[in-house]
Amino acid sequence: MADKWTTPVAVVGAGPTGLFTALRLAKAGVKVTVFESGSGIDQSPRAVAYFPAVLEEFSKAGILDEVIAAGEVNTEGCDWRDGKANMIYALTAPPDDPNFVVCLSQPEFCSIALEALLKTGNSEVLFNHTFQRLEQRNESVSYWIQDQANNGEVEGTCRYLVGTDGGRSTVRKCIGQKLEGYTWESLQFVAVDFQYALKEFGWKPATFIVDPVNWGIVIKRGMGTSWRFATGIKKKNSERTDTLDEATINVVKDRLTHLLPGETSNIVFERFAPYTIHQRCVGCYRVGNVLLAGDAAHLNNPVGGLGLTTGLLDAAHLSGALQQILLEAGSSDLLNIYSEKRRAIFREITDPVSTENALRLMSENPIHMKRREELFATMRDPRGFPAIIQTGLADFALTSTSSTRFDTIQEVTWFISVTKPDGWATDKFQHEYKTVHRTMTKTGHEHGAPMTQYVQLPNSAVGLQDIERPEWDYVTCLTFPSLFVLHAGFQDANYRATAGAHIFCKLDQKGCIAKQVGKFVRGGVGKTGQVGAIRALIFHKRTTETDEYLESWFQERVAKGARLAATDAKVNAYTLWEDMTPKSTKYLFRDTQFAAGSWNSYKAIEAFDIVDEASAAAFLERNRQEIVGDSLEKITIVVGSPDVVI
Repeated sequence: MADKWTTPVAVVGAGPTGLFTALRLAKAGVKVTVFESGSGIDQSPRAVAYFPAVLEEFSKAGILDEVIAAGEVNTEGCDWRDGKANMIYALTAPPDDPNFVVCLSQPEFCSIALEALLKTGNSEVLFNHTFQRLEQRNESVSYWIQDQANNGEVEGTCRYLVGTDGGRSTVRKCIGQKLEGYTWESLQFVAVDFQYALKEFGWKPATFIVDPVNWGIVIKRGMGTSWRFATGIKKKNSERTDTLDEATINVVKDRLTHLLPGETSNIVFERFAPYTIHQRCVGCYRVGNVLLAGDAAHLNNPVGGLGLTTGLLDAAHLSGALQQILLEAGSSDLLNIYSEKRRAIFREITDPVSTENALRLMSENPIHMKRREELFATMRDPRGFPAIIQTGLADFALTSTSSTRFDTIQEVTWFISVTKPDGWATDKFQHEYKTVHRTMTKTGHEHGAPMTQYVQLPNSAVGLQDIERPEWDYVTCLTFPSLFVLHAGFQDANYRATAGAHIFCKLDQKGCIAKQVGKFVRGGVGKTGQVGAIRALIFHKRTTETDEYLESWFQERVAKGARLAATDAKVNAYTLWEDMTPKSTKYLFRDTQFAAGSWNSYKAIEAFDIVDEASAAAFLERNRQEIVGDSLEKITIVVGSPDVVI
C-alpha cells in the first residue's frame, strides 16, 4: 500500500494541545499532519482560562492578539465565597500587575489555533480520520488511519508521532503506557454553560465556592454574559456515564440559581456535560519516536484550570524540542528531557496543587479544613505574599520554556560564589561581606524580606586531590519560598538601596538556583535548612547548554548519598538539589549586580554535613569513587564551616 502521508511529524488529536503543538512546528517550517476522529472541533464545555505562562507561548506563536480579541481579559483576580455566596477571601491583582488571564471557551481557542495553523501552509488537518495503530521502524513511525468518509484504512509514515488524543488515547495504548493514579469515583463532575449578567452584581470573572455539598467554580468563558458553572455531585454508584439524567441537571440548575444574586430565573442554560475526574499520569512521555502530551499523558481535576495549562505548556516544550532536532540537528536526548521535565512538573505541581484546589472547596476532613483556614489567614496577613502568589499564579510553576515566568511553588536555594575583589585588603573584604552585607540582609529579613535561610560558607583548604577546588573565598547560600519571590525581591526599593547596591566581591560570580529533591537526616527527617559543623558542597558541572541529569540519576544519587551518610556516624545529613535556573537569566537578573554572573554552570549540588573538618576530609577521601566516579573534570568541591545568618 502506498503511503498517503509522509510529513516529518504526525499529530493525533485536534484538541488544544494537538493544534498548538502543530501550530508551533508549522510556524517554524516543519510539515505536520493532524488527524482527528471527530467531524470538527469538539464543542462540549471544557476549560476556559488561559493564564500568563500560556499567554507568553501564544505570543511566541503569533496568536495572542487573536485570543485576547476573542475572549475577555481578567485583571481583577478571583474570589472565594461560601455556599451562600458570602465572601471568604478576595484575591485582587495590584493595579500595576502586568499579568492577566484571558477567559475564552476551548472550542473558540481551537478555532483560532486551527485557522492560524492552516495559514502557515505547512499543515493539513484531517477530521473524520481515526488513528488505528502504529509500528516503529528504525528512525521512523508507520501508522494506520481509518478514513471514515471512504471507510478505508490508509498508511502513513513520519519521523515523530505525537499523541494528543485525550484521556482515552489510542496512541498511549499502542506504546504500552498506562495512566497510573486514581479516579474520584464518588463524584460526578458536571459543567454547564450559561448566559447571565453576573458582572453587574460585582462578581469577578472567577469565583470559587467553598461548601461540602454545593461547591463549585463560576467562571467567565468569553465576552458578554457568557459564563460557566462547574460542580460535583456525589454518585450513588461508581458506574461511569457520558450522559446526564434530568434529576442531575435539575440539581445543578438549583445550585446555581440559589447561589447567584439577582433575578436568577433569567439565567439561560446552554450546554451541560458530565465528566469523570482523575489524578493520573503515564510512566514516560516518550517511547522511541512516539511522544505523548496533554490529556493523553496526564489527567487531573479541573479546579484551578491547571490541566489545560499543563497540556499547552507540554506542547510548547515538545514543539521546541522537535524544532531543534528537525531544523537544527539537535540531539534526540532533548525528547528525554521533555519527557522527564514535563512528567516531573505534573507529578510535583499540577497533580498535588489541583488536588489541594479541589479539597479546599469541598472537603470536610479536619486536616483539609485546617489547611484551608490557615491558607486564607496567611493570605490576609500583610506578610503573606508568598502564599498569595503560590495560589494566584500557580501556572508560573508549570512552564519549562519561559525566561520571564518564574516558579511560584517550590522552595529554592541560590548558591553564589563570593571572591575577594582584586586590590582589596583581606580585612576590608571580610568586613564588607561578614559584617556589612550580613547586617543589611538580616535587617531586610527582619523587616519582611521573605528569605528563609542565609548561610555563609567559607572555602577551606579541605578537598580531594585532582578535583577542582575553586578560588572562591565563600559560597553564599540563600533560600527563598520560590524563584518568583527571589525575582520579586530584586524589584524591592529597599533592597535596591541597600544590599542590592552593595559591592563586596568580584561580580563574575558562578552558581545556580536549585530545588531540593532529596534529604537524609540522622535520627529523623529534620528541617529542610539544617546544616552541620562542617559542610561539603559538591557541584556537578554542566558541560553543554542542554546537559541535564535525568530523574533516574537523581533517584539513584539520593539513595547513594543517603546510604553513605547513614553508614558513617560522623555524617549528620545529606541533601541533593536539582538546578532550576532559567536557561536565559537576563530577565531574572536585569538591572542587578548579578547580571554579569554565570548562573547555568551547574546541574546538581550535593551537601554532606559532617561533625568536624578532619572527619570531612576522611569521609571524602574514603568515598572518593562513590562521590566522584569517573567525573573528575565535572566536579567542584567546597568544604567549610557554615555560618547560619538567618
